[in-house]
Amino acid sequence: MKNKSLQDIERELGASAPPGLGALNASALKQLGAALHGARKAQRAQMAAATESSLQHVPFLLRGAVKKVLGIK
Repeated sequence: MKNKSLQDIERELGASAPPGLGALNASALKQLGAALHGARKAQRAQMAAATESSLQHVPFLLRGAVKKVLGIK
């Protein structure tokens, strides 16, 4: 049975964890899961900022349509 930290890592990855992670202790898995979660959160924030920044190059009247096409809220 997988422990909760390993399940959290797999949820963040969206795939099965590599077999070698099973050798890590619970504390290391918890730290790895927290680091992975933090990295994903930072990545999402940076992507959102980059998207908003790139929309500054689109004429104002077209931004709504471009956001709709891109699926941006």
